[in-house]
Amino acid sequence: MAEAEYVTTARLPRELIWAFVSHMDNFAPFFMGYQQHRRESETDSVWVLKGDLGAMTRRIEFRVKITEWSGPERVRFSLVGLNEQMTGEGSFELTPWEHAADAPAAAPAVRRSWLVRLFEAVFRFFFQLVRGKPPRAESADAAPAAGSTRVAFRLRVDPGGPMAPMINAMIKPLMPSFAEDFAGKLLGHLEAEHGRR
Repeated sequence: MAEAEYVTTARLPRELIWAFVSHMDNFAPFFMGYQQHRRESETDSVWVLKGDLGAMTRRIEFRVKITEWSGPERVRFSLVGLNEQMTGEGSFELTPWEHAADAPAAAPAVRRSWLVRLFEAVFRFFFQLVRGKPPRAESADAAPAAGSTRVAFRLRVDPGGPMAPMINAMIKPLMPSFAEDFAGKLLGHLEAEHGRR
């Protein structure tokens, strides 16, 4: 199982962010490796992502089902691989800065060995060197102020099949960068559009 959580503060009111993320057509293109998606209903769609893991490049199709629309606070979704044995889930939660102290705290970090932490740091460094930092990097984690929003993005992916251990080992270090990249692109787009950079 590979999972990540990225929490940041945006210089935007929650309702403005919600108006954008409440439509999957708006936020789907911000996922890393996005190729296309097609909506089948208000809650169901098929997304095509291109996964690039070094020498291994795969086109992955996921059925994405919105399992909860709790506006303007939360979107939850599930993932099922159509051409790969993968399942997963994620959420996007918005909390006004004024109420962020009352929001549930992030799950405690799992203690990892220094070697794993070093590997992840080196991987993130090279990942950002190759892909570049998200467009919002300079304005990430805005200073808390009235009208700001705490944004938490969580994603978990469970590979299946005989290659699951190898795939899991390859995507685990990518997950934190994936979560940061998604949130950074989405919020960077909204902040630039609304002049809040």
